[in-house]
Amino acid sequence: MHCPRILIVLCLYLAAAVPALAQQYNIRNWTLEQGLPQSEVMAIQQDQQGYLWLATRAGLSRFNGTDFVTYTKEDGLSSHNISTLFLDSQQHLWIGTTDAGLLRFNGSDFIPYGAAQGLQAESIQSVSEDKTGRIWVASNTGVFFLSGNRMQKYTALPEGSYTSIAHTPSGAMLAGTEKSGLYRVSKGKLLHLTTENSELPSNHVTALLPQADAGVWIGTTAGLAQLTQNKVRRIPLPESLAYSHITSFTLDNTATLWIGLQRNGLLKYDGKSFEHLTRRNGLRTNRITALATDMENNIWIGTSGYGLQQYKTPWFVHFFDFTGLAEPRITALAQDSNGTLLLGTDEGDFARMRQQRPDWTDAQPWPRGTTIYSLLPDKEQLWVCSSNGVWRLTPNGSTHYAHPSPRALPDVYQAATGPAGGVFFATAAGIATLHGDSLQLLPATEGPIKAKTIYRDTKGRLWVGADKGVFQVREGQVVKVRTNLNVREISSITEDTKGNLYFAAFNQGLLLLQGRQAKLFTTEQGLPNEAIKTVFADASDNLWVATNRDVLKVSLPILLREGKFSYRSYTANSGFRGLEVCDNAIVQARDSSIWFGTTKGLTQYLPHLDHPNTQHPKVMLTDVMLYSRPTDWEELGYPLDSLTGLPETLRLPHTQNHLSFNFHAICLSGPEQVRYKYRLAGYEDSWSPATSRSFTTYANLSPGKYKFELLAQNNEGYWTEQPLSYEFAIVPPIWRREWFIGVLLVVIAGAILSVVHLRERSLVKMNTLLEMKVDHRTRLLERQNREKEILLQEIHHRVKNNLQIVMSMLNLQARHVPDPLAKDVMQALRSRVRSMALLHERLYRHNDLEQINLEDYFLEICESLYASYGISMERVALELDIPETKVDVDTAITLGLIVNELVSNTLKYAFPQGEAGVLRIVLTRHDEVQFTLTVSDNGRGLPEDFYQHRQQGHSFGLKLVESLSKKLEGHMNFYNSHGTKSTLYFVLPS
Repeated sequence: MHCPRILIVLCLYLAAAVPALAQQYNIRNWTLEQGLPQSEVMAIQQDQQGYLWLATRAGLSRFNGTDFVTYTKEDGLSSHNISTLFLDSQQHLWIGTTDAGLLRFNGSDFIPYGAAQGLQAESIQSVSEDKTGRIWVASNTGVFFLSGNRMQKYTALPEGSYTSIAHTPSGAMLAGTEKSGLYRVSKGKLLHLTTENSELPSNHVTALLPQADAGVWIGTTAGLAQLTQNKVRRIPLPESLAYSHITSFTLDNTATLWIGLQRNGLLKYDGKSFEHLTRRNGLRTNRITALATDMENNIWIGTSGYGLQQYKTPWFVHFFDFTGLAEPRITALAQDSNGTLLLGTDEGDFARMRQQRPDWTDAQPWPRGTTIYSLLPDKEQLWVCSSNGVWRLTPNGSTHYAHPSPRALPDVYQAATGPAGGVFFATAAGIATLHGDSLQLLPATEGPIKAKTIYRDTKGRLWVGADKGVFQVREGQVVKVRTNLNVREISSITEDTKGNLYFAAFNQGLLLLQGRQAKLFTTEQGLPNEAIKTVFADASDNLWVATNRDVLKVSLPILLREGKFSYRSYTANSGFRGLEVCDNAIVQARDSSIWFGTTKGLTQYLPHLDHPNTQHPKVMLTDVMLYSRPTDWEELGYPLDSLTGLPETLRLPHTQNHLSFNFHAICLSGPEQVRYKYRLAGYEDSWSPATSRSFTTYANLSPGKYKFELLAQNNEGYWTEQPLSYEFAIVPPIWRREWFIGVLLVVIAGAILSVVHLRERSLVKMNTLLEMKVDHRTRLLERQNREKEILLQEIHHRVKNNLQIVMSMLNLQARHVPDPLAKDVMQALRSRVRSMALLHERLYRHNDLEQINLEDYFLEICESLYASYGISMERVALELDIPETKVDVDTAITLGLIVNELVSNTLKYAFPQGEAGVLRIVLTRHDEVQFTLTVSDNGRGLPEDFYQHRQQGHSFGLKLVESLSKKLEGHMNFYNSHGTKSTLYFVLPS
């Protein structure tokens, strides 16, 4: 079908520009629903342990990345209206309020500084520390400083309402006011800067931030300024924000200045240009009240009415909301010869990216709702593979290609140019080429295939991924590529810079072809997910692997050299919010960025911003408990560490030996991805497996010294270098203490020496007589024992012979019994008698008449049964796993009869018609008296009516086995587990 030339040109190449779309950054939000006590965050500070401290209108809140702990008047605060926070060099937190003065928090107590301490002010706006360690306060009545334990007013500055205070590294102090501009005090000299004598934008100073190489940043109600060498220079903001009210500053680890605006969002300033972030970029609100940068270089944003937000380094930029098109499913991505990104959706929308925004065509030649699977730019033309055949777009118009039969090619997924210039298409019916004005299928050696992808490598070969594996296009037909790996459902193909080919085998893993060698990588080689949909090798030797849950960036040099996966995983928590990458919708732009078509829109990866978080988690032990219950250690007489709140020099009596440890590691970049390893030195040597569980328990600890050690891993896989340790001891009872044992040994030794000395003479006299009596009695007992042994052996011999006669009689009788059922009964009786006869035979052949070795006994029973049923061990293999176990005669007979019944059933019913299999007998010792005997096979399994017959008691053999098991205080269980599995749990007499 051909469209008018002018219409196509206008639609596809000269489409009108739409308003610029907003880039969506990685911004997370916490509000009252997540535990924040109040939605207005006025100030943010991070301490050395990694906690974030938040000033709100409902008290002081501490945040560890997951949970909020809020301090109120009940905990010692003088007011809930917190206005400012400051962490001094001693790690004390200074808390300014709007109506109750100043407080200092030392980790356990809130110490007030008010009128009684000399602070004649209620509203505290800012706190700072000079290079000597002195604390300074900006208040509604002036500037105060701490001298000893009292606050003194700084009289060098006039009275008035001061909004901010800061100290430079050189020692200068700056104080911003509400109406009088800025004061600078250095070496006793006072400099007053206002709008009249400087470029200060406003006399209402709102924020101050010293920066070593950039002077001091000044925020006002009418814009931004910079103070360097006593001179103020106004920094022009973007035109639409020229007179914005600045509320706060922070610097990230690249020295970029972040500026919070009262009503206009955020500004990033690198010294040359500004970047403006608003609600359109992911902020919940444009009303910013506070900013802070944590140790991991995350930006924390306090807002007015929308709680706390976190901005993570944007190595992923998202384009989800387009004008008139919200969260489209980007199913096709390509890059033309000019480097322009082309994209298509599952609803048939088509666009070209121009200056980070798409130009959507208003009309397409294909019907609305057509899914665009892929795009192939080819010189001056563009091939569009869709659910409605193939479309070729040129500056002169468009042409539609389909198979003559409308049912033959329902979907065309991908296209590739051949070495001779032709175009080949992967379709739901196979590989097709152009034949006149329609598509024609190529013959396939494996019959009809569903081809999901086609790829031309650097050698000009055409590779095909299909539902039946890997194929190549050779001499006009589709030929199966034979490897020693049976892989199927190939959905994506890519090639690295060395010419190695990678194939996504969905739910099987990653297939690598290096020349003629093929290797399949699965979870055994470290692949975290075998459900691979798309693979893409970039120019930096990274392999991008898109699964149904995440995106992996795999280091190819390590994979090829060591055969192991070294990768970074990107999920929603680590910035990839597109949820799922569409099939073969990955492309690398000329600026090295990677573009992903996802189920929510378009995502761009910026490699120069992707710096892993190498900051080790801040690990802490939060609680130690007895018997898994909260423990008041002070009540038990143990002093507490003022910083950790844990008991010091913990020495527990031997009766209190059940301890639980609660712990936590702060990783604000990804608290959900933190993993722990721990061990208790003195109890175990190896570390526990990595786990997300933040508690552990040790019970029944023996007396001794112990050290609990803890490691934590951050969201990027970096472990803490040194473990956190906590030492304690379990004190032994008095009778196990060294001094007591020493005294006791001395007493016992003295008593023994005395007794020995007193009895030595009498013992010497009696020794000779006793030796004679013992010798005589020993010879007498040996003769009696030998006679008894001979007698017992003779008895067992006669019993064995009698049992042999019984078996012979049974054999003779069985020959004259025509009924097969009766013959089976008599054969079962014979095998039971034979198992008892074997035992008596062992007793008269061996000297040990009291203990029977179960392994030898079971083996003889089995050999006898195999011979009886005419079954060789080559056909039904016998596997015995019996530890060295000896039992008395009565127990041996009972166990032998049970084994006889179970093995007989296996040989009779498990392997009919000459089938081969395995019979396995396993004895498991649980302790000195408790055992489990398991007889299993891989045969036909239990019949469907087995349990019904068992309940009705039709089988004499089952009744016999259950009766015998009760004799051993045990019980039998029968299972269908790839055959029959019979399990006897029993107890041997002690």
